[in-house]
Amino acid sequence: MKKIIALIIGIPTLIIGVLAVIVFSAILIVLDFFGSSTTDGYVENNNIYADSYKQVLNEHITQKQDGYVSLERILYFYQRNDRLTFEKIYEQNLDTELKRMKPISSVCNFMEYKYFTGCDPIEIKNSGQIDDYQAKIFSKPIDFSKTTITSFFMQERIVYGTYNVHKAWDFASPAETEVYAVCDGTIKKVSFPYQENVIDVAGGYGNHIVLECTNEDTKYYVTYGHLFPKSNKVQVGDTVTQNQVIATVGTTGYSTGNHLHFQVQKEDNTYIDGMSFINFVDTKDEGYQSTNPLLDPSKGLVEH
Repeated sequence: MKKIIALIIGIPTLIIGVLAVIVFSAILIVLDFFGSSTTDGYVENNNIYADSYKQVLNEHITQKQDGYVSLERILYFYQRNDRLTFEKIYEQNLDTELKRMKPISSVCNFMEYKYFTGCDPIEIKNSGQIDDYQAKIFSKPIDFSKTTITSFFMQERIVYGTYNVHKAWDFASPAETEVYAVCDGTIKKVSFPYQENVIDVAGGYGNHIVLECTNEDTKYYVTYGHLFPKSNKVQVGDTVTQNQVIATVGTTGYSTGNHLHFQVQKEDNTYIDGMSFINFVDTKDEGYQSTNPLLDPSKGLVEH
């Protein structure tokens, strides 16, 4: 009798245990689908996807200059159907008029995604994916047509034999390519210790400038690193206007070649994906006209 009672008591416990395993496994699948998980825009093990991602970035940013789609967004779809290409997903997530990433719910209207579990409204709400258009408060820090993207935000990489997660963007370009202020702001730091355009693995950012940008009472600090010697056209305390030339590209400091290190931080030192701030629609072009309110960063857009 005792054995029977123990068996009866044990059955619910066994069922609960099995259910717990199933639930836990499902969570693991969501968090680590195909060996990758995302947290605050950082995709773990992203070195697996780095080459494919940089290929589409260079096509759409340095060649077409038609807008930016994050790796996190691409993998949201790719990890559920790896028969899709990065190129196809990138294009489907890009609004070619506004030149910015679409709200995820509108992407889910494509036939390829309609029946994805990730496109269920509840899944979207819990995914952390952006479901609105974001404000674009920065202009371009460099002429992208003269660059090649060699590192993206939060890329896992090995430089000089050392592993790191790169909290900025790297744009390889010829020495002395002009670098621009991405906002109307104030120069907070100008450090140019290098008189020659040389690599120094102990030299950090090398010659660099820090620009303070303020948007709706939020301050952002933009670091331009590895700049060419004596190329600074600003001093600490100077006010600058968006698109103003502030220096040129070099390879000073901890660098592997001539490139711009473009890094954005908030006041609390949180690192921000600077590319997601950049407006690819040049509203200052002569003759440019648009009645679309979404092209005005102050109207109805989501702040980062």
